[in-house]
Amino acid sequence: RLVLGGLRAREEADLVSVLDVQPLSPVRAAALLVQRNYIVYRKAWKLFLTGFFEPFFYLLSIGIGVGQLIDTFEFNGQQIPYAEFVAPGMLAASAMNGSLLNSTFNFFFKLKYTKLFDQMLATPLTTADIARGELSWSLLRGGIYSGVFLVVMVAMGLVHSWWSVLAVPAALLVGAAFGAVGMA
Repeated sequence: RLVLGGLRAREEADLVSVLDVQPLSPVRAAALLVQRNYIVYRKAWKLFLTGFFEPFFYLLSIGIGVGQLIDTFEFNGQQIPYAEFVAPGMLAASAMNGSLLNSTFNFFFKLKYTKLFDQMLATPLTTADIARGELSWSLLRGGIYSGVFLVVMVAMGLVHSWWSVLAVPAALLVGAAFGAVGMA
């Protein structure tokens, strides 16, 4: 008879019923993977920071630098400076780059070199859980990049309407599309 902590093994096993152990829901599994990626990137914040500066430098070089050579555009009888014309495209590109980078290169690195997904599959996670979690993280990353870029656009005076806030959900759709294609 094996005695563990004053109880026999059989009595201890009876304490844990089938109802106490429940499988992870798809939402909970995705949330755990997002939390895992957050913990990893919390220590590697410099890698995350590059996604903020890349579209900002493009906006400075193309929008303002090339904007000195190109006058303005006329749309519906209204003059639009070149930097204001290019900035929404850079916003969508920042969401695309954030999602696509995470769902291609980072996904491949986790699959091929660190064998992280093999380790995850040894847990109760399924392949669908992993795909949902990684896609959620890439969408979150692209959304953060586009949100910060919108703040930069406002700070530079390139936004003249509060309707520009609706560009973030549109950028999230762009990020979801490219993240899903990159992961496929």
